[in-house]
Amino acid sequence: MEYFLGSVKLMFFVYALAAVISLIMAWVIKLIFVAVQAQKNRADARDDAKAETPIEPGDAAPDRTA
Repeated sequence: MEYFLGSVKLMFFVYALAAVISLIMAWVIKLIFVAVQAQKNRADARDDAKAETPIEPGDAAPDRTA
């Protein structure tokens, strides 16, 4: 009976350890996705800012088709 109770305690310990590791890994993966989304949002905002900037006449490249 002592061996059985020891096995049950070990089983619960391993189950709890696996649950904790699983939750930590899920949290890390979620943080990775949040970081990628934030980087994408910054890139989109930067592209939008460049698109809204008016081009001055002196900034345009000279026409060399002639």
